[in-house]
Amino acid sequence: MANKIVLGIAVMIWIFTQKIAAQNPPEWVKDLIIYEIATRGFTSPNGPESGGFKSAQEKLPYLQKLGITGIWLTGTNLCDARHFYNIWTQYACIDPSKLDPSLGTPEAFKAFVDEAHLRGIKVFMDVITHGVMNDSPLIGEHPEWFRGGSWGMTDYDWYGKRKELDEWWVKTFTDWVTDYGIDGYRLDVGIYRPDLWKRIKENAATTGHPITVFNESWVDSEGAGDFLQRMVNLTGHSTGPNMNVLLHRDVAKHYQQFDYFRLVEVRLDYTDRSSDYGYFDVSPVLDVTYPPNPKGALKLTLLNLPVQPTPEKQEPLRLRIEGINPGKVIKLVSIRPLGVELRYNYGVQGSLLAGFTGSTHYEMEIKPFLPDRLLYSTQLSCHDNGWEGFPLDKNPYVAQGSRSMFGYSFMFTPSIPLFMSGEEFNADYIPLPTHTPDLWGKGEPGKGRWLYASMIDWEQLKQPSKQDMLDDVMRMIAIRKADADLFCPVTIDKKPLMKSVALQTAGLDKDSIPVPYMLYNDAKAIVICGNTTDKTVKGILNISLADTPLKNATELQVTDLWNGGKARRIKVADLHKFPVVMKPDKTRRGGMAVLKIETVGFRSTAL
Repeated sequence: MANKIVLGIAVMIWIFTQKIAAQNPPEWVKDLIIYEIATRGFTSPNGPESGGFKSAQEKLPYLQKLGITGIWLTGTNLCDARHFYNIWTQYACIDPSKLDPSLGTPEAFKAFVDEAHLRGIKVFMDVITHGVMNDSPLIGEHPEWFRGGSWGMTDYDWYGKRKELDEWWVKTFTDWVTDYGIDGYRLDVGIYRPDLWKRIKENAATTGHPITVFNESWVDSEGAGDFLQRMVNLTGHSTGPNMNVLLHRDVAKHYQQFDYFRLVEVRLDYTDRSSDYGYFDVSPVLDVTYPPNPKGALKLTLLNLPVQPTPEKQEPLRLRIEGINPGKVIKLVSIRPLGVELRYNYGVQGSLLAGFTGSTHYEMEIKPFLPDRLLYSTQLSCHDNGWEGFPLDKNPYVAQGSRSMFGYSFMFTPSIPLFMSGEEFNADYIPLPTHTPDLWGKGEPGKGRWLYASMIDWEQLKQPSKQDMLDDVMRMIAIRKADADLFCPVTIDKKPLMKSVALQTAGLDKDSIPVPYMLYNDAKAIVICGNTTDKTVKGILNISLADTPLKNATELQVTDLWNGGKARRIKVADLHKFPVVMKPDKTRRGGMAVLKIETVGFRSTAL
C-alpha cells in the first residue's frame, strides 16, 4: 500500500505540472517593484488626512526617479471615516463600485492613473473581498447578497449562488480596468470566488489591457492569482522585524528549500477553530533527504490510481481519511502537496466535508484543478506593520536605515519586492492626530503605531541622513533593474540559479553577519554580501563557479556595483581569495557589497 500511495502522489504532482503550464501572468509582472501608498497620509496638502489623487499625482515624478514600477493604492473607494483605528481606511468599504469623493473626482483619479502609466508605473487597487460596512446602501438595495459578518461589517453571500451578485462583482472590477486603466488588484483577506476573478482577468485581456491579481496571503486562488502580497514577510505586524525568517541571514539557503514537493498534507479544520493533520511522504520517490516528518493524528489511504491521466482527462482520486474527531463539526478539508513553507491547495475551497460530523473516518473524491503557480514575492513592510499591540514608543517602519535588510534580504532577492511608502528614506513615524492604538478606536488619539496611519513628512528629506538612505535605495533599485534577468522573480515550482558564497572574516564570528549569495546565468553572476553590524567588515570571499554555466571561463571582469569604481579583469583562480570590504550598516553605501562578475574568455570544451 505504501508504494501505491507514493505512486499516487507522483501522479498528482505530474497532473499539477501539466496543468500549471497554461497559467501565465502579464510579462510586465516580472519587472514589478511595488510601492504601497495609503492615500490620505501619503501627502498632506491641507493638513492631516487631506491627501488625495491630485496631491499623490504631484509625487509621481519623485516615484519615477526612485525607480518603482508599481503602486499599490490603498485608498480609492467610498469608505467609512472612523471604523478602524479611528481614521479613514480603505478597509471600511461602503461601496467598491464608487470612488470616495473626499479623495478627489473621477477625473482626478483617471489623471493620476494616466500619468503613472506615462512614467512607466502600474497602478493596483485594493479590494475588500469579504463585505461592506453595516450601513452600506448596497445592503438595503440587495439584502439577498449578504450573509453573516466579520471585522464589524456585513459579508457577501459568496456561496449562496447569487447570480446577480456575481455579475455585479465582475462588471464592477472590469469597469475599473476599462474606464480608468487599472492594472490589477490586491485582494484583502481572501479570494472567495476565484472563478469571478478569472472572468475579470479574461475580460481585461480581451480589451488588450491584461491585469494581475495578487492575494494578501496563502489562500488558494485556483490559478486566478499571480503572486502574493506577503509570500515571505520580513516582519511581524505587532512585533517588528522577524529575525527567524531565513532571508535575514542566509538567502540562498532559503531558496534552496523550495526545490521539491516533499509531502502531501491533509488538514481538517473544525468549527471550534481546532485542526487535525495527516501526511503522505514522497521523499523516497524524489530521492531527497529532509528533516523528520511532521506528526499528524489522521491516517490517510489512497484507494485508487488514475489510469493514464492526461491534462484533458483525469480520473478523480479516492482518499480514505481515518482518525477524525467524531465530536467536532468539520468546517473545511484542505489537501495540498507542499514543500518546506511551500503550499498548493488541492480540492475545492469551502465545499469539501463542510458540516460533516459524527464519524471517525470518511472517504472522498479529489478532483484536480489548476493550482496557483505563483511568482515569488517578498514583503519588507506594509500598512499592517504596527498593528494593535505594537510598542507605542517604537517606529513601525521595518528597515529603519538598514541597507543590509533593504538590499541583501529584500531588493536583491529573485522575487517581486513590496514595501511601504516612506521606507525608502527611513521616514520617522508620525501618526495621524485621530489614530488610536486600538483597532476599534479605543485609547488616546495620536498614540497609535499602525503604519497605514502614518502621515509622511516630506520635509524630512532635507536631513542628510534621510537623503543618504534615499540615494542608497535608488541605487539598489537601479542595480536591480540594470540586471533584471538575474533578479527576475521565479515561480514557486522552480528553483533560482543561486548558491551560497563562503566568507572569511577576521575577528568576527561566522554567524554574526549574513551568508553571501550569488545569482548567476550563462554570461554573468552577481554576489551580494550583507553587513548588519555597526563596524566595517573586511574579509575574503571564496567564490566558486563550479556547477554554474560560467565554470569554463578563463578570464573575468569584476565590477563593484555598490561603491562604484572601474571594472577590473581577474583570473578565475583569483575568485577563491577575493577581498571584500563592507562599511557599517545604516551608513551611506554601507551594509553591503555587490559585485558583478562577467565573462571575458572561455576555454574550449570541444574534444
